[in-house]
Amino acid sequence: MNLMQPWVYRGSTGRDLRLDWLRGFALFVMTINHIGGYSYFYSITGNNNFYISAAEGFYFISGLTLGIVFARDTFGEAVKRLLARAVVVYRTTVLIAIGFAAFSLYTGLTVWNDPFPKDQNFLEFIFFVLTLQKSYHGSDILLAYVVYMILAPLALYQMFSQRSWLVLAVSVGLYAFAQAYGGASGWPVDRYHATWQIFFFVGLVIGFHRAELSRALARKPWLRDGAAAVVLLVAVAFTYMHIRGNYLWPELPRLVLGQENKIAMGPLRLSLVALYLLTFYIMATWFWKPLNTLSGWLLIPLGSASLWTFTWQLIVIVLLYNIPAFYRQDEPWQGTFWQALGVLTIWGFIQGYRWLRRRIAPQG
Repeated sequence: MNLMQPWVYRGSTGRDLRLDWLRGFALFVMTINHIGGYSYFYSITGNNNFYISAAEGFYFISGLTLGIVFARDTFGEAVKRLLARAVVVYRTTVLIAIGFAAFSLYTGLTVWNDPFPKDQNFLEFIFFVLTLQKSYHGSDILLAYVVYMILAPLALYQMFSQRSWLVLAVSVGLYAFAQAYGGASGWPVDRYHATWQIFFFVGLVIGFHRAELSRALARKPWLRDGAAAVVLLVAVAFTYMHIRGNYLWPELPRLVLGQENKIAMGPLRLSLVALYLLTFYIMATWFWKPLNTLSGWLLIPLGSASLWTFTWQLIVIVLLYNIPAFYRQDEPWQGTFWQALGVLTIWGFIQGYRWLRRRIAPQG
C-alpha cells in the first residue's frame, strides 16, 4: 500500500468520516434512483440494476456505526441510546406515511406512490401505520430499521456478555431459514425480515469489535493489504463483466439482478453484496484524499444527517413530480439536471439548517 500512502485515510477526530462518506454515497445513489428519469448519473448509481443497491449499504453502515458507538458505552447506556434512536426513526416513519397520505388526499397533487387507498377509512390507515403494518412508498427501509433497532438490545446483551458469536450464529441461522422456507411471518417487513437483518446485525457485531479487528489486522499488514488488493481486483472483474454484458457468465444477471433477486437475497447475491461492501470500504480507506476532495463536500453532509437526507429526498420527489417540465426528458442531460437539482436541494437544506443552528446556539 506504499504507493497509496499519500491518499490513505488518517482520522484525526473521534468521528470516522469514511462512514459518513459511505453512508452519504448510499443516500446519493438512493436519491438518484428514486427520482428516476433519463440520466448520466446511472453510470455511477447502477439504476437499481447492479450487484448491490443503496439499501444493503444503508443497513450495514447503520449497524456498523451503532456498534462502534455502543462499544464505548456500558450496556445500560447503549440500550438507552439505541431505544431513543429507535423512537426518532419510528416517529419519522409514521409522520412520513401519514403526512404524505394526507397531502395526497387533500391537495390532489402527485406524490411518489400514494400509500392511502381512497376507499379505506383514514383512521384505519393511521392505525396500520402506527402498528408498522403500512408505510409510505420507499420508506419501508425505515420501517424495517425500526424493528431491527427494537431487537438490537438482545444482540447487545450477548455482545457485552462476550457472546458475539451467538449473535452471528442467530443472524446467519435466520438468513438460512428464510432462504430454505421463505417468509417466516406475516409481519409487514417480510421484504427484509429474516433475510435483510443479516446486514444490520453483522454490521453491528463488526462495529462493536472494530478496535480488536483493526489491531489484529495491523499485526499482519502484508496479509491485510494483499487480501484487500485481491478484493479490489475481483470487484473490478465483476464490474467489467457487468459492463460488457456478463459474457463470461451469461447466467449471472438472471441469478442476481432484478427486484425479485434483490428482495430474496440468495447466497450468490449476498456474496456479491459483501464483496462490494468491502470494496467501497477499502476504496474509502486507500483513496480517501482524492475521493474526499472531489465529493466529500457533498456526501459527508448527506451521510452525517442520514435521516434528514432520507426524509428530504421524499419531499424533493414530490416537488419534482409536480413540475411539468420534469416529464420532458428527451436527452440524458435533462434528467441529470433534475436529479442534480434534487440532490443539491437536500444538501442545501442540511447546510442551511446547520448554519442556522450555529447562529442561534450562542443565544440559547
